[in-house]
This record gives sequence, structure tokens and C-alpha cells, in this order.
Amino acid sequence: MKIRLLAALSLFACLLPVPFVSHAAAELTVNVLDQELSVERYPAEGQHLLIWVAPGYGSNDRFVQTSEQLAADGVEVWLVDLAESLFLPKTTRTMRSLDGRYVAALIESAHRASGKPITLMSLSYGALPVLRGVRQWQLQQQANPVANYLTGVILFSLDLYSEIPALGLDPVYDPIASATNVPVMLFQSGKRGNRWQLERVLEHLQVGGSQVWSKVLPGVTGVFYEGDESAATMDALKRIPRDIERAINLLYRVPTPLKPRELADQAPAAWHGLDMELKPYRGNPLPDAMSLKDTDGASVTRTDYTGKVTLVNFWASWCPPCVEEIPSLNRLREIMRGKPFELISIDYAEDAETIRNFLQIVEVDFPVLLDADGRVSASWNVLVYPSTFVIGHDGRIVYGVNGAIHWDDASVIEQLNALIEQAR
Repeated sequence: MKIRLLAALSLFACLLPVPFVSHAAAELTVNVLDQELSVERYPAEGQHLLIWVAPGYGSNDRFVQTSEQLAADGVEVWLVDLAESLFLPKTTRTMRSLDGRYVAALIESAHRASGKPITLMSLSYGALPVLRGVRQWQLQQQANPVANYLTGVILFSLDLYSEIPALGLDPVYDPIASATNVPVMLFQSGKRGNRWQLERVLEHLQVGGSQVWSKVLPGVTGVFYEGDESAATMDALKRIPRDIERAINLLYRVPTPLKPRELADQAPAAWHGLDMELKPYRGNPLPDAMSLKDTDGASVTRTDYTGKVTLVNFWASWCPPCVEEIPSLNRLREIMRGKPFELISIDYAEDAETIRNFLQIVEVDFPVLLDADGRVSASWNVLVYPSTFVIGHDGRIVYGVNGAIHWDDASVIEQLNALIEQAR
């Protein structure tokens, strides 16, 4: 297998932004496996058809904008929200649970309706039903072989986790990650929380034999995330239709295997989901050292966490649960005033100006350190935000929390005070 990292590739370089034009969608109903799937079809006269599977949270104006431009440039787009069509909750759990039947049937239906080569696209956890659908389509071709009309898959900041593990543990990847052998183009947002998992993803795809190309989008949290309005993201959004077109043409030139790889049995996750309370920590109990700057540019270094209870909170201003738990962290710090306690707040992959502006809007009563490139978060094996580590007086991590909780809850205060008492 060949893995080609396209950080500043000639393939995608020198792309000029193009103005978006109106190319309205037509509503299309596709009967698939006794279900009516609602599709937003953006018709075009060009050679290729792109099936865009929306992730668990549905689509938005950026999806529409990009689809319109692709259609104007000659790429037909079928935009489908599987969760909505199947009357399922719009959650990441829904996307993790969907098998490949509907996507496989969509591939066949789109080709039958258009006669065009088909490329699939999705982002985040939408990658799971898409890759499962590709494998299901391959299995169907074994029984009824036809001309190979599937070009491959385009994925943005994909998540291939079966479950979110307990804080500090390595993610459990879905078996489809290592059973995919079709050509894949990956676009990875440089500031998204899973940025430093990209190498692991490539390793899993390598097992399956996929020919993979990848491109990191510097300075981007989420190119289709409407809350990310940074200059880097808006610039990337303008270029994305051309990037997708070039990716389609690249995938088209690479043969797609019709024979699928064997699918390994699913290994059960040891512990999963988001936490609602302090959980005993199950990863490496020795915390990494850190040396970061605060919002004023002053350096802060921690190599020794002994002698007090230390709470290390990783968060980001674009993360609603992170922001929601800040008031309770403020109250916790006030409650613990005068005790051997320290709160270390680490912002993930945002610049000082962004956080200074945020601090003008949201009251934060504790210093904020900046993990500008996300490497400290990666070294602590943080996968979701917020994530919080509670270190005891002996310098070992005692508790971990995946997600936001009420830090001034009586039970939390009791647990923290118990740790402090152990030091006396």
C-alpha cells in the first residue's frame, strides 16, 4: 500500500478561490430496502456523481454551498442525511451503529439512475457507515459482478472509533478501519481534536491495503463547522470544491478492488462514552510534563505535580460543553481557595488573540495556558473535549473525566477534599 501525505501537494497547490453560484437542489426520494431515503440532488452534466453522506449532526449551509459549487463545476451531488431519513437520533452513536446496507444500495441506485462513476464522501463518524457501505457493495459484486463504477471515498477529519474509551486509554477502532481496501482521500482539519490520531488511522487503513492520500488543512478546526469562522477556514472553504473535484479525478485513475477484505471480529471496548462524574483513572498514572505559554505570553512549566491536588482541564472555546462547565470550575476554584489545590486550564489549538477575545465575553477566574499546536493534548492522549485529569498529592493521576460535569457538585468536592486529606 502507498500512503501519500499531501501537505502542500502539487496536486492541490495553486488552486484559486472561485465564487459560489446558485445551483439549487431538487428533492429526490430513493426507495432503498423498503425505506424511502430523502436525497437533495444537485444535478450536473459532468462525468462524476458524488454521494455525500451527512454526519450524525446533519447538514448545514456550508454543505449546500459546496454542493452547489460542485454541481456548477460539473459534479453531480446526492446529499443524504441517513439519520433523518431513517427517523433516527442525529447523534454520533447513530452513525457508529449504522451498517452498510443503505449506503451500498445508494451506490447502486445512483449509478443506475445516472450511469456515472460514483464517489462517496463524508466526515467525522459518517465515515463508518460509508466504509461499511463500500464493503457491502463489494460483497454484492461478488454475487452479481458488473462493471466497476465505484471510484473511492473522500473523508474529512474521519472518526473510526467504535467507542470513546475512558480518558487516557487508546481508542478502539472499528474493524472496518482495517478491512477497507478501496482508494481513500483524507482531508484532516489541523486544529480538530483528532488531528494527532491521523497516523494511527493511516496505520489501520494500511492493514486493509487501501491506497491513501491525505492532506492536513492548517489552522482549520472544521471546514464544514459553521462555528469556525477563522480566516484559514474561510479560505479553505472557498478552495474545497476544487479540492474535492481533483480528489475525485485522482481516485478515478486508481482501480477499486471488487473483492473485499476479511472483517475481523469486533473487540469489545473496555469502557466507553462520556462521563457524568469522576471516574477512576485507568491509563498511565504518571502525567506528562508541560511547558506552555499563557494568554499574556508568560511561560508556565510543570514537571512535578506532587504536594497538592492538581486538576488539569483540556478544553476549547468552540466546544459548547467546555464553555458550559467554566462557571462550575470558577466556583470550584473559589471553594478550594487556601487548600493545596491547583487548577491548570489548557486550551486546545487556538491562538492567544482568540482566547483573549473569548475571555472578554466569558468570565474565567483562572489562568489559561495555550496548547497552540495540540501536541500537549496529544501526549496526554486526549480524544474529546473537555477532558480533565485529577492528580493526587503523590503526583499520580487518580481520576479522569471525558466530558463536562458540575465541578462544584457536593460529591465532587467531597472526593477532592478526600484526596487533600490524604496528603496531611
